[in-house]
Amino acid sequence: MLALFFFFIALACAYPNRGPCTGDCWTHDPTMIQRHSDGKYFRFATGTGINTMTSDSVKGPWKDVGSALPKGSIIKLDDVSSTDIWAPDVHFQNNQYYMYYALSKTGTQDSEIGVATSTTLEPGSWTDHGSVGIPANSNYNRIDPNWISIGGKNYLNFGSFWNDIQQIEMESPLKAASAPAHQLSFNQTLNHREEGSFMFQNGDFYYLLYCAGIAGRYTATYPPQGEEYHIRVCRSTSGTGGFVDQDGVDCTKTGGTLLLASHGQVFGPGGPGVINDKNLGFVMYYHYYPLAEKQGGGKAGNSGYMYAWNELGWENGWPFVKAA
Repeated sequence: MLALFFFFIALACAYPNRGPCTGDCWTHDPTMIQRHSDGKYFRFATGTGINTMTSDSVKGPWKDVGSALPKGSIIKLDDVSSTDIWAPDVHFQNNQYYMYYALSKTGTQDSEIGVATSTTLEPGSWTDHGSVGIPANSNYNRIDPNWISIGGKNYLNFGSFWNDIQQIEMESPLKAASAPAHQLSFNQTLNHREEGSFMFQNGDFYYLLYCAGIAGRYTATYPPQGEEYHIRVCRSTSGTGGFVDQDGVDCTKTGGTLLLASHGQVFGPGGPGVINDKNLGFVMYYHYYPLAEKQGGGKAGNSGYMYAWNELGWENGWPFVKAA
């Protein structure tokens, strides 16, 4: 672990500053999309009814406009609030927007992935369709959904700890297919700490971003530096398997190239997503925990997290974080 500590310390000086953010910059497990009708940015996040922010730019000013599902989900789970909705993922298809989300309780597999639809993205305009029907299985946890279209077929990536990142084919945007889920990535160490995946295509490759390390519960002394959240990347030509890191290591065997780690005031970056901005190109957005908040003892729940973004550059077919 000492070697890992010094590895992260060395990297801390290597990352450029995050992009600017004005207005309301709070977020946790964000997803971001531009509305097709007018180009307005919508940013959704874990929170009561799914927090919704809007802006005309990735830079802001961001405005909190309310909850996507103010009455909560129609999914019912024991000891889980139907309004405490996690990790939304939004895309546009069939002339409407689909939002996948999760209900869960920290540290358990009593979880479910649901979906809602809207034609405008506005708070209160969403119709909740409930569970997408991914079967329960002791090998995975049904959280952190992420939709991807591959070869004309729809897939949902999901998972956390246990057997990490999984993928299941979708029969329709509202329902999972009957074929079982299969594994995309697995960390054989550190309690299998992988979650929060996001997949996107660039050229001949599909890139799988995911979070590794310890998420949340940050205090002045916990976790030790080097064990906190960070963002890794693998790639594949098929998008349905065969993911490797930059050294060619199989990502189902603890592979994964480090893309972004703690640096400056950015502690524990995670919850990544990528948007192809018309002016900036590929932009990776994510949440982070301000180092000053951690050093001060931390805030309760998710209230301390902030939104950040960086442009992505490319070298030899691999992304890297660029200066804003």
